[in-house]
Amino acid sequence: MKSIQVDGDVYAYLESHGMSAGHSASDVLRQALFHEIDLDDDVFANLMSLASGPDDTINAILRRALGIQASPSNPPPVTSPARIDFHIPAGTGARPWNTRDTAVKGIVGQTLRIYNDDSVAHEPHTNGQPFPHPASAIAPGVFADFVLSSPYDLDTPAPGIYDHAQGTAARFWISVIAA
Repeated sequence: MKSIQVDGDVYAYLESHGMSAGHSASDVLRQALFHEIDLDDDVFANLMSLASGPDDTINAILRRALGIQASPSNPPPVTSPARIDFHIPAGTGARPWNTRDTAVKGIVGQTLRIYNDDSVAHEPHTNGQPFPHPASAIAPGVFADFVLSSPYDLDTPAPGIYDHAQGTAARFWISVIAA
């Protein structure tokens, strides 16, 4: 955290926009300058369920849900897809889900949808990064969604992320960068 000195009028602006109501100066500036908002996980997951396709952005989803039309002077930004789809191949069993060369690449905030195309249950063991450890396994023939909540280095030492149900040899390679 950095401390900076600001003029009285800047301080008054920050106070009048929420700093005095318990929000930090960073929160107020983030909202005013970068148009960032914080969403609870359940709200984010609900919004992502409204996606019309893999290339749908959170802004496009919000515009549809809120009935907002993008203006020509403020077109929607080009962003990464909100959701990444990954399939655990049939016949994987206790082997790795993918390789370092075919690692999933994501950005914090994206949703990782893992499809289990195998005949046995699989459960990613994450230690909370880059998404929370799930409460249950992904049954054969179904999928589970995970919001990428923190950066994760592809070079994390073994065992890294692995299949909790199948053991450490069943590694899952993923790299997540900050938004």
